[in-house]
Amino acid sequence: MSSLNANEPVHFIMPAQQLLRYVSTYYFFRIEIPEDKEQEDLLHPEWGSAHFTLSGSSRGSIVTEPPQPTPAANVTGPTGKASRIFCKSMHLAGIGILPLGWHRLIKAPADRWANRVGDLEHPEFALFMTIWESVRGLSDPKAIAAEFDNVLIRAINRPDPLESDIENIHDALANPRAASVSDLADATGITQQRLERLCRRVFGFPPKRLLRRQRFLRTLGSVMLDPDLKWSAALDDQYFDQAHFNRDFQEFMGMSPSQYLAMPRPISIPSTLLRARLFGHPLQALQGPGLSE
Repeated sequence: MSSLNANEPVHFIMPAQQLLRYVSTYYFFRIEIPEDKEQEDLLHPEWGSAHFTLSGSSRGSIVTEPPQPTPAANVTGPTGKASRIFCKSMHLAGIGILPLGWHRLIKAPADRWANRVGDLEHPEFALFMTIWESVRGLSDPKAIAAEFDNVLIRAINRPDPLESDIENIHDALANPRAASVSDLADATGITQQRLERLCRRVFGFPPKRLLRRQRFLRTLGSVMLDPDLKWSAALDDQYFDQAHFNRDFQEFMGMSPSQYLAMPRPISIPSTLLRARLFGHPLQALQGPGLSE
């Protein structure tokens, strides 16, 4: 499954079937704007990702920090806050890394890289340096996706005893009925103490924070798909009222809901709409542990 419409600024290509447990999608941004202009967008919290800038450049940061130049090739840890991005003309290829993929492909504790961007010079990201070396100079998305598949398939060469627990946690987090840490423990059969350790190590945040993020993103995703939908009508069942949601919005996005809707979002809007159309999930973090074709 893919989208390669030249009129869209973002394209998606699905990874090989055997990688769907580890990688959400491959995605490609092609932004073309005048040299004296710069586009700004706000990217919602999500799981980890790897980015390869094939041409152009960008800068960005978590909303609470000043923007910095972004390394041409990097790995970003799972985010618990929105990220600001500023770019001129740019062609970028990315890999969405699911929690199980972080565990298998990176192996470093996810909470060490939560809300951080890492240059590929870090030893934990050696696999992605190999990918960067193989795709640098390419421009065709299908050729790049084939290289992604080749390297990643070779890296997943043996089973791991934690895979089942990680996927069970991910599946429980994606279930809107999970409202508390005890719900996660019951759904997964994992003690709350071990759940805390695994969530920090593999998912980047403690389970209570992850549940808050999922609750928030379910509401955000509904409004991103239907801008005419009022926030009050989109509220997740776990919110007490609009004020409860507004506090979460300020915490996760660094602004109010009305400020967010008023800003242009030239990357996140088409990306969300296309993702929902192709995969049924408007946001990466709402996707469960595996997406079948």
